[in-house]
Amino acid sequence: MQTLTEKRVFGTKFGTTELFVASETGLVGVTVSADQIGEFGLAHRGAVRSVDVDERGVLIGTDEDVLHSRYEADREDRTAQSRTFSPFGDDPFGGVVAVGWGSNRAIAADASGTVAASDPADNWVTLGEVDGVRAVDGDLVAASDGVYRITGDGLARVGLSDVRDVAGHGTPLAATADGLFALGNGWLDVREGAFDRVASDGHGHAHAVGSAGLLRRTAGDGPVDEGWTTDELPVGSPVVDVAYGSGVVAAVAEDGTLAVDAGDGWRHQLLGVRGACGLAVGPGQSVGPEESTGPEESVE
Repeated sequence: MQTLTEKRVFGTKFGTTELFVASETGLVGVTVSADQIGEFGLAHRGAVRSVDVDERGVLIGTDEDVLHSRYEADREDRTAQSRTFSPFGDDPFGGVVAVGWGSNRAIAADASGTVAASDPADNWVTLGEVDGVRAVDGDLVAASDGVYRITGDGLARVGLSDVRDVAGHGTPLAATADGLFALGNGWLDVREGAFDRVASDGHGHAHAVGSAGLLRRTAGDGPVDEGWTTDELPVGSPVVDVAYGSGVVAAVAEDGTLAVDAGDGWRHQLLGVRGACGLAVGPGQSVGPEESTGPEESVE
């Protein structure tokens, strides 16, 4: 339960940010202000495999289709339960394994390896077929046979193998079965070992999840292959995803525990969902005291 002081500060000093957690239970929307975790609830019920969000809206991938909810900063009811999702485009995409917002369009991939982008009419146009897509971030695709860059009308393979995740903003990073890599003049070996997830803010801050646990890099710590240190979450469950946005870094554990750090250490909250698998941080927005969120709520 928040203290009275926290309630007064929440949403005024820092503004608010929406986080979205993909899980087997559904999509959980969480309101945070700096590292204060506020209200949360189910924004979409049913298994969600992938999620991404920016000023264009919330994009989710399910076993049936890609769904979209517009990001309306001025909507009066900002609770997670008030958000509505509709199919993206006229034709169902099918079972989705990864979605993301590219530089100027939506990107989605299915279990067969088909990667598609939205056209100006929000219809899907196939870019190509790749082996085992795992993730999409910006204009990069992580797949079992390498990293692919999304071009104007297709895909270009840019190296590596058994790639499990990519961070496409700033200096690109790739989490693979063989190590953590950064893209410069070719792929630079950052850390050895198996890595499953990686995220960055595009300005030198980054996190990676691998066999060695959770690693953090702070901007200004020298070359990209230096400055990585172990970061400990105050939770006992393995971390399944990390994400940056609006001045915060967030991590979600397998048991549905969300942790948020705005620079003063991690704060965490159990969300009460099964099979958490993905995380996205939305754009921040300033609100007044009358609009501040109250204590946490269950998603049951």
